[in-house]
Amino acid sequence: MIRLALLFLLFFIANCDEKSIIVGSSKTSIYDSGGLLMPEQAAFDVNFYELNLKVDPDRKWIGGSLGMICTAIKPLDVIVLQLDTLMKISRISGLEGSELKWKHIDGLVLIYPDKPVKVNNRFFAKIEYSGHPLEVKEPKRFSWSDGFYWAETEAGLPWVGNISVLNGADIWWPCKDHPSDEPDSMAINIRVDNKLKVAANGQLRGITHHNDNTNTYRWFVSTPINNYSVTMNIAPYIQIDTTFYSVSGESFPFSFWTIPEHYKAARNQFPHFVENMKFLEQLLGPYPFRIDKYGSAETYYLGMENQSIIAYGSTFELNEWGFDNLHFHELTHEWFANLVTARDWRHWWVHEGITSYIVSLYAEYLGGGKEETYLAYMAKTMSRVKNEKPIVLANEEVSTREGYISDVYSKGASVMHTLRHLIGKEKMYELLRTIAYPTEKKRNAIDGSQTRFITTDDVVSIASDIHGKSLGWFFDAYLFYSDIPSVVIKELENKIIIRWETGAEDPFTLPIPVRVGDEIVILEMKDGYGELENNGQSIEIDPEGRILKNIVYQNKI
Repeated sequence: MIRLALLFLLFFIANCDEKSIIVGSSKTSIYDSGGLLMPEQAAFDVNFYELNLKVDPDRKWIGGSLGMICTAIKPLDVIVLQLDTLMKISRISGLEGSELKWKHIDGLVLIYPDKPVKVNNRFFAKIEYSGHPLEVKEPKRFSWSDGFYWAETEAGLPWVGNISVLNGADIWWPCKDHPSDEPDSMAINIRVDNKLKVAANGQLRGITHHNDNTNTYRWFVSTPINNYSVTMNIAPYIQIDTTFYSVSGESFPFSFWTIPEHYKAARNQFPHFVENMKFLEQLLGPYPFRIDKYGSAETYYLGMENQSIIAYGSTFELNEWGFDNLHFHELTHEWFANLVTARDWRHWWVHEGITSYIVSLYAEYLGGGKEETYLAYMAKTMSRVKNEKPIVLANEEVSTREGYISDVYSKGASVMHTLRHLIGKEKMYELLRTIAYPTEKKRNAIDGSQTRFITTDDVVSIASDIHGKSLGWFFDAYLFYSDIPSVVIKELENKIIIRWETGAEDPFTLPIPVRVGDEIVILEMKDGYGELENNGQSIEIDPEGRILKNIVYQNKI
C-alpha cells in the first residue's frame, strides 16, 4: 500500500525522535499497490523471502514470520517494507536472532540495522507477526475482490484463498510492495489442520507432520515471482495429476487441486486444461516454470494468475467457442504477467490486453483456423471497449488503483487485433513469441533468467523491428488517448475523402478495408488521407471488423 502520503510520513518519522511520532489510526479503507517507488525502497534489491505461517480458518487468523534477504544498492540506514495495520508485529530480528529496532506505522515497516549496510552487502531480517487479515465480507461464489476468502465446502470444511493484486500482497505478508522488485526465489511454508491440504506456488518439497494434528506444507519457488502472485489455497483438496511433455524436450508435473464435491467435473475438464497448455506452448514457447510445476487450484473466488498455481473458480464448463475461458486466460498469464512482467502498473495492458487477445487465437484454432471465427470473437471483445481513459497513463509510475480499468483487457486486446490487420497474422505470431522469449537462451532457460520486466516502449520496439518500420504512431494513438482513432468520411460530387482523426501528433496511416460494391479493397492512407471515386456505388468501412475505430460521417456537399 504505497501512497504519496506515506512519502511524507517516512520523511516525518526519519526526522523525529521516537517520542514525537504521532501514530494515526489504521487506514484499512485505503488500499493500493505500486505507484511511485520510495527512494528508501529503491536502495535495496530483494533476493529471497521465506514465509512461515499457521492458518486458523475458525478464527480467520494467520500468524508466523517472514524472513527476507536483500542486497544494498545504496547505503542503507533503514529498510522499508509494507504490511497492513491489521497485522501486528511482535518482533523483528537479524542474523542469529539479534533483536532489531523497528516501527510499524500506517502500513510502513521501518527496520533499523545495527549499523549501516554498505553497497553490495546483504541484510537479513525476520519479522514475526500475526492477525486477522483483510477479509472479503460475505463472500459470494465466483466473485472477485481483494482480501481473504474464508469460505466452506459443501461438506462444511474450510476453503481458504486470497486475492491481493489491487491492495497489494502486504495485506497478509510483509514485503517490498512494488512490481519492479521480485525475489529471486521464495519459500512458502503453511501449517494447517491435517484434514486440509495446501496448494501453493512452486514445488512441494515435503510435508511435516506435527503432534497437534497439523501439517506444514513446504513449498519452494525456484524462480522470481510477483508479490501479488504469491498465494496459498487451503481446502480438503483431491489432487489430479499427469506429466506434461514440453516442446522444450523436458517434462514437468501438471496438476489440479479440486474440492471433493467437484472431483468428477474436474476430472472431466482436466484434459481440456492439458490441451490449453499444448496450444500455448506451440504458440509462445515452453511453459516458463517447468522447473517447478504447472498447477491450478479450485478456488471459491473467480480466478487469478498465481504463478505455477493459478486460481480456478469457474464451473468446469466449455463456452460457446469450445473451451474453458477462465482456465485458458489465467494459464496464458504464465507467459504474460509471470514470465514477462510489467515494470510498473502503467503497463498493465501488456498483461491483460495481450492475454485477452491470445484467447481469440485459441477460438480461431478450435474453429478450424477459420478467420471468421476469430473475427466473430474479436467483434464481441471490441464491443466491450469503454474508452473512459487511456490504458497507458502519462504518469511515470502509477498504482494499481490508477492503472486498473476494464479497457486494459478489451481495448488492449482490440489494439493487438488491429495491429494484426496492419502487420499480418504470421508477424503477429512472431511478435507474441518474441515478446515472451526474445532470445533462444531465454527460451531454453529454467533457472529464472528467462523472466524479465517489460514496458510499453519494449512492446513498441519489438513490434517495429518485426514490422520493419516504426510503429510509434500506431501505439501512441491507441494507448495514450481515451478516444480511439476515428474514420472521418466526406462525400463530394465526384469523390469520397476519407481521413483518420486521432489525438496524437503523428499522422495515422493505418490502411482501411473498404467494401466498394461487392469488392473489398484496401485503401492506403498516406499521411492519414485517402480517396475513392464517387461513382454511385455503396461503400462500407471495415466490413469485417478488423480495426478498432469510430466512424464519423460529414455532411455531403
